[in-house]
This record gives sequence, structure tokens and C-alpha cells, in this order.
Amino acid sequence: MSREEPPHRRSALLSFRFIGTAVVGSIVMALVATFGPPVAQLAVLGAFISVLGGLFLSYLGQEEQREQKRAQVIESLAVPLSLASDRDLFRLYQEISRSLMALAKRPDPVLRRIALAKIASVAEQIEGLANGKIVFALTEAWRTVYEELLTSPDIWKYRSAAWVRTPRYWQDEPGKRSMRVNYAAVERGVLVERIIILRDELWPREQPLPTPEILLWVEEQHRHGVWISLGRESDLSREADLLVDMGIYGDRAVGIQELDELGRTLRFTLDLDAEALAAADARWQRLLLFVRSYQSILDQLPPDA
Repeated sequence: MSREEPPHRRSALLSFRFIGTAVVGSIVMALVATFGPPVAQLAVLGAFISVLGGLFLSYLGQEEQREQKRAQVIESLAVPLSLASDRDLFRLYQEISRSLMALAKRPDPVLRRIALAKIASVAEQIEGLANGKIVFALTEAWRTVYEELLTSPDIWKYRSAAWVRTPRYWQDEPGKRSMRVNYAAVERGVLVERIIILRDELWPREQPLPTPEILLWVEEQHRHGVWISLGRESDLSREADLLVDMGIYGDRAVGIQELDELGRTLRFTLDLDAEALAAADARWQRLLLFVRSYQSILDQLPPDA
């Protein structure tokens, strides 16, 4: 809702009332000074001084209002001035501002209601970005950010927790491409660790190794130098918050992936907040209590297995 600007107020010294009062007062003062007794002259002088004092205070009040108005104008310019040093953000700010001004001229009330709802959603997303949080919903576009982080030269360690509920987990084409990015990171010297939590039907308790389809995926990562640890979902029945698809990118960011039962992405949230990173690290340390390294499992297999 726009606020109505207060009307511009002319200085009291230029008003007709002041000039008229000053002229009449001067004539009265002159007549009293000429014909009045000293007591009357003193009384008129006191009144004259009082009037001057009142006018001076009125002038100070108007000056304060002007100062407040200047402060409001400067405050309204604070955002574009702070963005001026960032050319890309300032350009986007200008484009959004022009679009909002054009929208304000559209009289259609239905369009206005729809636009306000959409803009409120966009504003919420921008607020999240300002807080270091990026959310991708019902899209695989998050993999672009995922790959950019893994190829960043300041990422020296990547820890991933995978909650595997389907044999086809990360084995579609986008998943295979992301795995290749993992392998390339290992070749560059990045330490890649992955905890894989499997449902019991994918790693039966009576079997030393997961089912063949999952085992091929695990073994492929192991051969490419990814440090693999395995655990069972049922072992985490009292630690439900550890059943998560999570990636910790060095000390830069943490990503949480929400999947459906078929392994399709519902939402991916990337958070660069220090508290989120600390919470993810604590969750990782707890996960380590319920898993075994894949290499140790292989070492315990009989020679003919």
C-alpha cells in the first residue's frame, strides 16, 4: 500500500499571514512608539518579541520536517546505491523495478491478485537466497549447481549420505552423469566419501553383500576411489532423522535431496549457512556409528566368495 506524501509546506516567513501581521505590527509599533506612554511601549515590545520567538520555533519545526523528508529520500535510495557496485544485480533490480511500475499501471483486478501472489512467492525465494538457501522443486536442475560445486577448486572434500530405497537409485542418465562428476573429482584429488543406507530387501541380513544390482553400483564407486560405507535402514529405526539424502561440500554448503519411492527428485535444498553446515556435520558423525566400510566387509569375505 502506497503512502500519501505530506503536502509541501511553504516557509512561514513567505506566507501572507506573516507579511500581513508584520506590516500591521510594524504600524502599531510605530504608533505606540510615537504616541503611547512608556508602559504601553514596553508591553508592545514584549508581545513583539514573543511573536518573533513563536515564528522562530515554527521555522525550526518546518526545518525538522524537511530534514526528515530528506532522510526518507536517502533511505529510499539506499538499496540501488548499495547494488550499484554489483552490475549484474543492479541490472536485474532495474528490470524488476520497470516491470513492477508497468504492472502498477494495469487496471485489471484479477491480474493484480494473481501478480501479487506470484510476486510474493518470488520475494520469498529471494529472501531465501539472501540467507544462503537455494531450493529446487520437482526438477533435476539442481544437478547443475551440484556439479559446479564439485568442480570448484576450493572443494577438497565431499561427503555424501545416500538413502537407497530402490535398485535404480542414481542409475538413470542424470544420476550416471553426476557419478562421473564424482569420479572426476576423485581424480583431481578430492576426497569423496559416501555412506549408503540400504533397505533390508536390498541388503538382506543373511547376505554378506547387497543384492547384485546395487552391488554393481557400489563396486563401481569403490573402483573409482570413492570411500564407501554401508548400513541398513532398519538399524536406524530409532534415528529417523539420519535417513536422509545429503551432501556436504567441504565447508561451503550442504545439500538435502528429497526423493519419492521411485528415486525421483521432489526437492533439493542447498544451504550455505554455517549453522546448517554444523548440523550436517553432526548428522554425518552420528551416521558413522551405524555403518561399516565397504573395504572392511570385503576383507571379511571368505576367499572363495
